[in-house]
Amino acid sequence: MSSSTAEIKPLKHAADLDLVDRAVGGDDDAVREFQEEYQPMLERVMMSRGVDRIQAQDLVADIIAECFGAGKKGQTRPLLEKFEGRSSLSTWMIRITWNRWLDLKRRDKFRGDLPVYEDEDDRSGDRFDKLEGDDLGENLLDEDLADLMGKSIRKAFDSLEPDVLLMLKLSYLHGISQTVIADMWRCDQTRVSRPLTAARKQIAEVTMQAIQEADSSLELEWDDFHRLCAAGLDL
Repeated sequence: MSSSTAEIKPLKHAADLDLVDRAVGGDDDAVREFQEEYQPMLERVMMSRGVDRIQAQDLVADIIAECFGAGKKGQTRPLLEKFEGRSSLSTWMIRITWNRWLDLKRRDKFRGDLPVYEDEDDRSGDRFDKLEGDDLGENLLDEDLADLMGKSIRKAFDSLEPDVLLMLKLSYLHGISQTVIADMWRCDQTRVSRPLTAARKQIAEVTMQAIQEADSSLELEWDDFHRLCAAGLDL
């Protein structure tokens, strides 16, 4: 086998996997790094999706505890052991936390009107689990947020000068190098790289400003915007 085909490509999320391995293995620094990074981020994301602050904090605290094996019935398999690096750790954690919230809301919705069976006793498990699945859809509670985020980022792109917007599309949508773009514009490459850098900054600033103007209660940051998009929020 040739060296080129035998070469092992580095995992895209190797750093996340390393953090998880060290944290699950009991590395205090890794545990602290994980908690300091993901606990406040998950709380902000949940609140940005309309969850009450206290509920968000309680839910995230439970999820973080489960990451290291704490469960309602004592020690369980650490949730982090299920992370395989197929997506970023932040995306994976957001999905788990949001799905848990949806599950809790579904249970609350049907808890008061569940069927009772004659042969049912206390050992029969959660009556909610006997219901046929009701398709609430992950995006049901995301529609307003998705609409706001979509309008805000479109406003940001509309704020760019036409030539800068064209450069941005050529570079990021079509993968054309800055050198080629500079040749097209008959200019030095720095006259392409600088506007592109400024454009990225402007997009972030205008987007977040538009979100805050529309709803000042949203505790959303640009990194959270990225994570929500990565987690499947359709803009």
